[in-house]
Amino acid sequence: MNLYVFDMDYTLINADSSTLWCHYLAENKIVANPQAFLLQEKELMEAYDRGQMQVADYIRFSMGALAHLSVAEVDAYCEAYVKSVIPHKIFEEGFNLVQSLKAQGERLLVISASASFIVKKVASLFGLDEVLAVEVKKVADHYATEIEGLPPFKEGKVTALKKWQKDHGFEDATVHFYTDSINDLPLCLVADKVSVVNPGALLLEEANKRHFEVLKWQRTHS
Repeated sequence: MNLYVFDMDYTLINADSSTLWCHYLAENKIVANPQAFLLQEKELMEAYDRGQMQVADYIRFSMGALAHLSVAEVDAYCEAYVKSVIPHKIFEEGFNLVQSLKAQGERLLVISASASFIVKKVASLFGLDEVLAVEVKKVADHYATEIEGLPPFKEGKVTALKKWQKDHGFEDATVHFYTDSINDLPLCLVADKVSVVNPGALLLEEANKRHFEVLKWQRTHS
């Protein structure tokens, strides 16, 4: 029994969905002071790339800028963003792999440290509906700036995956994991088979040391 687990940002798509979402919000003037908003987002993502960002900080920043909107309004903007922006960022190699595995009847799961309301919409473009992502708390009809439960980030991805496996009867499955990020090293170390997609220097060093498969995915939908 196999379980194929995919990170999403820079793995299935050639972009970070949260960053693109923030640019969409700024370009459409949905947030106040768009220039300062994007500058702060850039600083947070640079910390993420160094493995030094806490996901709670990113959620506090990004959701705080949307406090004036209802859940329904945020979700409607996000639906428009995903439909207009993400199709052009999909790795064809990743899309074709997902479709091939689905055709073979394999079980697939997306696990991401981005907000679930974004991840679920992006995953749906691949025909994937099983998602583990950051759940943002809701207060009345608004998103809060806090996370619900443990976020699937770094070691949290391992915890989230183990719980999902137990809940779905996949505890003995052979786990195939695809990722681009050094932040996912904890999950790489417990997966049975690891494929790193266009890895950065830190993850590539680990991949060479641990004999992970290295994939170079380049083609995106026009």
